[in-house]
Amino acid sequence: MSQRAFGTACRTPLRLAIASALLAAGPALAQDAADDTTAEIVGLEEIVVTAQRREQNALEIPVTVDVFSAAEIEKTGALNLFEIQDFIPGFEVGESATQSSISIRGVSSSNISTGGDPSVATFYDEVYLPRGATSMAFSDMARVEVLKGPQGTLYGRNAAAGVVNMVPNAPAPETEGFVRVRAGNFDLFRIEAMGNVALADNFFLRTNVLSNNRGGFADNVIEGGRDPGEQENLVARVAGLWTMSDALRLQLAWEQDTVDNAPRGAWGLSQWSECPDDPFCGRVRNDVIEPEESRDMSAVTGKLYWDISDRLSSKLIVSYREFELINRQDEDGTAEFDRYLDTDNIEDSDIQYNELQFNWSGDKVNVVFGGVYSKENTFQVIPVNTNADSAMRAVTSGIAAQTGFPLDHIWNPYEMSALMSALTQQPISPEMIMATGDFFYDQLDLFLPGTPVVGPSFAGQSWSEIYYNEGDFENYGLYGDVDWQLNDRWSLLFGLRWSKDEKTFSWRNPPNTLNAIWPGTDDIVFLPIPGYEQARTGTLVASDSWDDVTGRAVVNYQIHDNALTYLSYSTGYKSGGYDSLDVTTSDNPLRPEESENIEWGLKGDFFGQRLRTQLSVFKLEIEGRQRSVETKPPGQPQAIPTVINGDQEFTGVEVTLNWLVTDVFQMGFVTTWRDQEATWDPFYNAIGELVTETSSSTTDTDYSLWADWAVPLSRGALAIRGEYFFYENNDELDPTLVGGRDIPGFGDDRRMLNARIAWVDDRWTIGLWGKNLLDNEVTSGVSDISTASFGTPFVSIDPPRTYGIEVGYQF
Repeated sequence: MSQRAFGTACRTPLRLAIASALLAAGPALAQDAADDTTAEIVGLEEIVVTAQRREQNALEIPVTVDVFSAAEIEKTGALNLFEIQDFIPGFEVGESATQSSISIRGVSSSNISTGGDPSVATFYDEVYLPRGATSMAFSDMARVEVLKGPQGTLYGRNAAAGVVNMVPNAPAPETEGFVRVRAGNFDLFRIEAMGNVALADNFFLRTNVLSNNRGGFADNVIEGGRDPGEQENLVARVAGLWTMSDALRLQLAWEQDTVDNAPRGAWGLSQWSECPDDPFCGRVRNDVIEPEESRDMSAVTGKLYWDISDRLSSKLIVSYREFELINRQDEDGTAEFDRYLDTDNIEDSDIQYNELQFNWSGDKVNVVFGGVYSKENTFQVIPVNTNADSAMRAVTSGIAAQTGFPLDHIWNPYEMSALMSALTQQPISPEMIMATGDFFYDQLDLFLPGTPVVGPSFAGQSWSEIYYNEGDFENYGLYGDVDWQLNDRWSLLFGLRWSKDEKTFSWRNPPNTLNAIWPGTDDIVFLPIPGYEQARTGTLVASDSWDDVTGRAVVNYQIHDNALTYLSYSTGYKSGGYDSLDVTTSDNPLRPEESENIEWGLKGDFFGQRLRTQLSVFKLEIEGRQRSVETKPPGQPQAIPTVINGDQEFTGVEVTLNWLVTDVFQMGFVTTWRDQEATWDPFYNAIGELVTETSSSTTDTDYSLWADWAVPLSRGALAIRGEYFFYENNDELDPTLVGGRDIPGFGDDRRMLNARIAWVDDRWTIGLWGKNLLDNEVTSGVSDISTASFGTPFVSIDPPRTYGIEVGYQF
């Protein structure tokens, strides 16, 4: 969908959703609400979480859980998980809206394959989210909980490294609402509205909507190309809560989440790119055809709460979610027609999630137990798109390596003349090459068998190689968790869960699209694998199942009313699966990940309840760790992503501090240290070398520091906030990729300074904000996906300085 069409499609539902929100909250406009703007209050307030599937004070649960509250979301202007990662130690999130990878304590998802699973489980409103749905925009969010370490007991599948739990606000009896507007440079304009009203004594309605639009932060000089950094989001949610009796409540919610962003930019480093020596020149040359990163997602969720007795309650969750996504992006960073490469990921998926949970609360013992069933259907298309001119340049690279001839492009008649003269031992002139059309190109296979060559008559023809995958997945789980209070100080927790995954997955890899006009043209990227011809001529189908029992055991000691320490042992499980681009996994599926974690933790309020501390020391071991690598096995001219297995061990420390210095000044600090050792199965790397990697590394120095200062005024207060993030960078640039040049920003430490100053009272917020105020210029790692064939490496860059205003009104 084009930007203009998307904008037109969004305007009508946006107006309707805003009108619905304001109508729902309309009666509040005539009332004299006296609620304070709690998002601007400095203090260490009680934080209630549902990390253990029941509401508890975050300081009373023996789990390392970091909480990002609604107040923090408003202060920072965070839009999604990517924008809160700096505040949570050991938590990293990819920026992509459709292929975002979430990492906890160094463990992340393997790749984009729908046949595999993430290592971090993500939940929204207590419902599991597939990988393509995890980048939801924050709209009327109560909090985000990040649980560290294996959470196999209460969360089950794919919680091998941890869990992200996004909790939206539920309908409430109060009549309330807000409207917030945020605007800034790069044409940023964001508006969010919420309204909550009691339509009857026992029925409450809550509606919210968010629209976010931002222009790109670099100009794409290609006509029709999209500027990197462009964002268009529309999120809406309507939830109703019906209290049928004192013991029975029903909540129904509908939500819509639409994204139409520019795809990831490719800042080229080759001589054919826009600014090869300076990625921060403000321009980029990305010629991808129909560039797009979009997602259209909707969901319906129902929750039935039944208080069976004073001690026993139950909750039934039934949810259905469906989404379609596209991510077509540039992979060469140039506009050279004969160096063109783009990749795409297209998905059409749906998931049904059902959970029945019971919670029994006794004088000394609390028990949570229940069962889960989910069914997911996926359809994925993974095209690699180029053209015949570029494909023959890639083939030329292979011929040059095979024959030793210094070839640039085989369609050059002088180069082809020299090559054929050497191969035939006969003089063949360039004029003969040009006069005979494709004749000599068609004969080349006689001298270099298996070389996929076509002649210059196919110049300009598109060339796509595509994998089609379908998956049907079912997951079952039974769990129980016991919290036994031995006395006022000591308690024990035990939990077990049985999980089972059944997967049926298929591959279809038809010949490249040039076969429509020239049958028999071989592929150059997705080469057919001997013994797996079924994927080429029809559909290859595989089925398998995996199951595991995971659990936890915790000893908890209450130091005082507001502090505890604990020692825990927990295990997690991530299902085995299939690689969308590797048909051999039909016979040799990806091994499941099995994790074990030993952890000591300390959390609480100390020094007169002015210093809130969370400290954890852990050792995490993962067997069968799944990792995505760029691999180029023999006979394959282009590297493609493939999943391999290995074993990893992590030992680390995480620290989170919140210090209430005075009643009006507060500081926060987080950092982490982590040592990592890994041994991986042998694989061919991106340049075709067979390697067996054994690595040992220590995390660089990373920390985040922020402060809030509330200055009381005769009316309201002045809220001043500063944030500073530091990430050490020891990346080294491979000189063979860029000819020994220094690339600005590569290997530089990341230093980010953000600030906000706002006037607030019980109704209004009016403020100024800025991010990356130091205009720190940092590039990420060099991508070499097209380097071997085209000599076109590229990087990504951090967004430049952004700033703007915000206005909010609540009632």
